[in-house]
Amino acid sequence: MTSRVGLVGLGYFGKILLDTLREIPGVDVVAVHDRFPDRANDITLLNAHFHNRLEDMFEQETMDAVVIAEIPGYHLQPTQLAAAKGMHVYCEKPMANTPSDCDKMIEVCARNRVKLMIGFKHRFAKAMAYAKRQLPRLGRPYWAMYTYPLWKVDDPGWKFDEKGTRGIVVENMVHAFDIMRYFFGDVRSLYAEGDHFVYPNTTLPDSAILVARFENGAIAGIGGGCTSEQRVTREYLDMHFEKGIVQVSGKLDQPYNLRILMRDEPLPEDHSFEGSDGVREEIKHFFECIREDKEPLCTGSDGKKALEIALAAIESIQKHTIVSLASR
Repeated sequence: MTSRVGLVGLGYFGKILLDTLREIPGVDVVAVHDRFPDRANDITLLNAHFHNRLEDMFEQETMDAVVIAEIPGYHLQPTQLAAAKGMHVYCEKPMANTPSDCDKMIEVCARNRVKLMIGFKHRFAKAMAYAKRQLPRLGRPYWAMYTYPLWKVDDPGWKFDEKGTRGIVVENMVHAFDIMRYFFGDVRSLYAEGDHFVYPNTTLPDSAILVARFENGAIAGIGGGCTSEQRVTREYLDMHFEKGIVQVSGKLDQPYNLRILMRDEPLPEDHSFEGSDGVREEIKHFFECIREDKEPLCTGSDGKKALEIALAAIESIQKHTIVSLASR
């Protein structure tokens, strides 16, 4: 059975998703929307229709699902339009610009009984997925350090717009926040420090380091921002558990390498998952969930909680105080 799909957003990552969708068997991209009509010239439409007006796409096209790759402030409307017509929704991270928009997206999808999946590709990177499966034998989580640095973006544009997304802490570091929830569970409280090292004229921090305390008592330090260089930037996750240690590393957004040491074993086990960044895996998972009628691995609740961690980090930076997430 072929799924007819519409794509909303033809920015940098929207084009990557378009190529990925066209590689997945049983998926047919029938429509594409972007607010900027000239972007239609940047892609090969094939059998897809281009729409500059969002409402036209939903009124004129027959679709089973929609993939949203717009900026966060524009995620709510296509979600509502899709859900109202019974279309399943895959939405890129960050889920939205505000927790309120997240709630509205969750509610409309639940009311119309359609899937809502949030695009946290790190969960699907094979090194991360393998490590997740080892949690039962690793025991209680103790602490972790996650270095997740981005390089300088030539034109920050909407990434530092209060109405677009609230800086790199939200737009980029949200990946790290979600992965730490994936392994350690919900965050109880955090304290963050940040600064404007690269973009001094913005109102939002471009770099941050935070310490998080989780509900299960574990702690983690997470650092990120746009101070790295693309030629050398790497991500590194070092997690310590009661019965073992897990280390995941690689170029940013390409965490191929995995090392696991069980404390009662003499040697670590090493794995390499070259070529797995999680994007293809997460898109395949979304359509599997539709076909098999199962809950996606990354739900709207996951998207909202990751956003709340990011916003709490910004609040902590601005107020110089510990922020509690227990009641959010």
